[in-house]
Amino acid sequence: MKLCMIASSGGHWEELMCLKELTDDYDVCFVTEEGGQASDSKLNNIICVEQINRRERGFIFHFIKLTFNALKILRKESPNVIITTGAMICVPFCYIGKLMGKKIVYIESFARVYEKSLSGKLVHPIADKFFVQWEPLLKLYSKAEYYGGIF
Repeated sequence: MKLCMIASSGGHWEELMCLKELTDDYDVCFVTEEGGQASDSKLNNIICVEQINRRERGFIFHFIKLTFNALKILRKESPNVIITTGAMICVPFCYIGKLMGKKIVYIESFARVYEKSLSGKLVHPIADKFFVQWEPLLKLYSKAEYYGGIF
């Protein structure tokens, strides 16, 4: 079984790396944004894509480019499962992955206690498993599961 673990740089990446030891028995590729922790990473199979910020000018162009990159990466890596902690970088990977028959596992950010994240809102409808790290979010996401926090 092959896993594709995806997160934007910063806190989302830190959360994803808390799960790294659980992947020792699997073939794994990691996807994150250029710069940030990726440049310090000692991971064997890390793929970096251009950073995306929905508040920046040209967001739509960058999102379309990210979508094509996601298609290319998913075709090449061919994972069975996509695991992500967000944020916007994960959205095209999850939707394309779902169209390709991949299982989608989304973990809502530890920073989200009472409100949904945008990527959580977008991925929730297609996620096979959707985890929250705070109990109040169980009321907001219909198929959320809670087992505690990653940290």
